Amino acid sequence: MTFRTIGIDLAIRGDHLAQIYDDGRPNGRAIRFRHDQPSLAAFVQTAVMGLRADDHIQAIMEPTGMSWFPVAHHLADAGVTVARVKGKRVKALRRYLSEHAKTDMADAQILAAIPSFGGPRLDPVHIPDPRSHALQRLTKQRSRFQNEVADARRRLLDLIRWASPRLEAVLPDLGTRLSLALLQKWFHPSDVLKARRTTLAKYVAAHAGGNHPRSGPFVETLITGLREAAQYAQNLHGAHIDFSELQFEIATEIENVLKKIQIVGDLEQHIADLYKHLDPQALLLSIPGVGRHLAPTLIGILQNIERFHSEKHLRGFCGLFPRRADSGGVERAGQTLTQGGNNRIKHALYLAADTARKTDPELAELYWRLMTAKGHHHKQALCAVANRIVNRIFSVLKRGKPYEVRDREGNSITLCEAKAIILERYTVGENIRAGRRSNRIEKNS
Repeated sequence: MTFRTIGIDLAIRGDHLAQIYDDGRPNGRAIRFRHDQPSLAAFVQTAVMGLRADDHIQAIMEPTGMSWFPVAHHLADAGVTVARVKGKRVKALRRYLSEHAKTDMADAQILAAIPSFGGPRLDPVHIPDPRSHALQRLTKQRSRFQNEVADARRRLLDLIRWASPRLEAVLPDLGTRLSLALLQKWFHPSDVLKARRTTLAKYVAAHAGGNHPRSGPFVETLITGLREAAQYAQNLHGAHIDFSELQFEIATEIENVLKKIQIVGDLEQHIADLYKHLDPQALLLSIPGVGRHLAPTLIGILQNIERFHSEKHLRGFCGLFPRRADSGGVERAGQTLTQGGNNRIKHALYLAADTARKTDPELAELYWRLMTAKGHHHKQALCAVANRIVNRIFSVLKRGKPYEVRDREGNSITLCEAKAIILERYTVGENIRAGRRSNRIEKNS
């Protein structure tokens, strides 16, 4: 039986380069192929040439952009097992095998040789379902736009605090459309002071929404505050700030924010539709801490639970585990988390854990015990809670049944009953939190 490995050095714009190894020895010359269907088909045909039914073949590549995707699914369709390895592993092996050369040929040979060096098993690449892949990309795009909106709001707040220090206390929350509308039109102090109260009142009424009244004491107080803040800014800066240009700058920034908010809204609708298709029973939503925002993110990244053979396998994929350091039979505690795993899923699980510890007695008890008895600080305890949530995700998706919150006796309870149990039994005192924070600062200093 032949064990064939194919190391593939991917390129984004140029030709890909592959080297075939049979039983650890190079087989023929390196193969160059392009990023088009005829070239990929010819490469796959060459890759499987000469193999018998009982031979094993595996292709190894780095995740270079999205260049891996068409190469992987062409190989997978031909029955080739495909694995991706981190660039850090390839770089470390290159230092040993090819210390003074960084070439496409060297990388292809190193990738093909990786299985012969032992180490962790290479998991086969999962070729996602088109809708799962779309959900992964859309949730990532949503996060990017939301981060850009948050950055823009921070820039606006910095400008307000600098140019009109008293305006921040006057405006409603900067996340509301009313505040953005007022800043877009009425930031210039002279414009505010010259305008009639009725003009300002009509503008507020036209843009108020949600919990903001369109008339009455709220509007009168807001207008008075806008005028006082404008007068203060004018007295403070005099002619040292060109408020006309600053008004244009702020209006442009807000226009950008509003466009991105609209885009996020459209993305939310697409994401919700895809999530209903991929999780029609809303199984993830039954898990405490996993809401309408996080569930599509988790499904988009995990894609198919059948690709994970155990809870441990799924936890390893998520990357929420500490480094291990032991020598002479003594293991060092308190190691930092590894850099492995998908950053978006780690962030999602961390947020889910912070909510779940307040709504699920079992997770609240774990968090409370780690904080009070084990001496863990907040982030360490949350990572442990997040790993429990990973176990629940695996169980719920494997069984196809929603999760039920239960008390210590195993009885199903409501959300209100769960919160009452947590408040009574598993509340971590502020003195303990403060002590854990100070201990962490002392260790890091």
